[in-house]
Amino acid sequence: MLVLAVASGCAYPRRETLAYPAPANPEAGRSGGEPSGMYSIRLIGAELPPFKGAGLPWDEDGSPPDPYLKLILGDRVVWESPAQENTLHPQWNVTLPRNVYVSSNTRFRLEMWDRDSGSSDPAGSIQRMGLPETALPDAAARLPLDNLGAVTVMLSAPKASRGVGVRYEAHGDGLLVLDVEPFSPAARAGVKKDDLIVAIGESRVEAIGGNKAGSELSLAGDRGYSLTLQAGKSERVVQLDRDFLWLTM
Repeated sequence: MLVLAVASGCAYPRRETLAYPAPANPEAGRSGGEPSGMYSIRLIGAELPPFKGAGLPWDEDGSPPDPYLKLILGDRVVWESPAQENTLHPQWNVTLPRNVYVSSNTRFRLEMWDRDSGSSDPAGSIQRMGLPETALPDAAARLPLDNLGAVTVMLSAPKASRGVGVRYEAHGDGLLVLDVEPFSPAARAGVKKDDLIVAIGESRVEAIGGNKAGSELSLAGDRGYSLTLQAGKSERVVQLDRDFLWLTM
């Protein structure tokens, strides 16, 4: 995806390396093993109690709530569902667009909200460190909320991708790294934010140009290329592996 940075006051184009689903053949990656604590999550639906508390109706006119759900990891909202109107039993049946990584010391929180005109009211939550014990792979798990409601989710093996896992800014003398996917060939090689990629394999970025260099970088993982990185006045060379890219939210 190409994002011209003119809108942010920067003259350099911003791009990210290509990512595409890994083939089913496990030999496509040398290790092929997914990181521990990483899952693909499907949000199935939820149940809400008939009243929001103290016997009060959800809405002033007595109608059911318009619920939506937030997934929060640490202090970061990583995903928000669409709202469903006038129901105590919302059904989303949607798989989150990226894998979710939850370690044993990650604060995992699901928040249900009732969307009203111009505002939203809390409608129950679950919070704990790490995933709930009942959330087992390949089985529907009913997670109780703190208001007698519940959310049903299903965990499955994470989705593997191919790619390098870098977002960058194309400069004349190199590709400036803006972000690195945590579970990627780039991260495993030690590529850091603010590194300047000045060579891909034997090709210097300044010689081949930004467009060609971007294409070469996207293929560098599959080809097992090294990257020459500049930080300050010093250069270092790192080697990309051919293992999978695990995209996370």
